[in-house]
Amino acid sequence: MNVRMLIFSGIITALAGALLGVIIAHIAQRESRRPVAIVVGSGLGFAIGVGYEAMQQNRDREETD
Repeated sequence: MNVRMLIFSGIITALAGALLGVIIAHIAQRESRRPVAIVVGSGLGFAIGVGYEAMQQNRDREETD
């Protein structure tokens, strides 16, 4: 597996998740929830990005074998 691609994909989706967390916190109009929304959004984004990229690399590896 290409670890650099896994980390890059995780970081990019973590940024998207953090942005969604900021948007949700703004809509909710609760400043106390802002840090929690950003951390949860970025954490889920990173996990989803790494998982998706790992599945993609695994599928590509199986097709070449």
